[in-house]
Amino acid sequence: MSKENKSETPEQEWFTPAEAAEYLRVTRQTIYNYMDDGSLEYFVLKAGRGRRIKKSALDALLSPPDKI
Repeated sequence: MSKENKSETPEQEWFTPAEAAEYLRVTRQTIYNYMDDGSLEYFVLKAGRGRRIKKSALDALLSPPDKI
């Protein structure tokens, strides 16, 4: 059985802060700043074992703001 190519796997739904930074092409500190100021929704794993960010939350940062 051969290993699947990364391009053949389903799209990733959850990201670590480091993966989120790579996805958005920013630093990890920028991701933490977005989380701290409420610009980026994230989820904390049990027992303080890290944070995870949904891809849809990252994509929302890339969208232009809604005009009023």
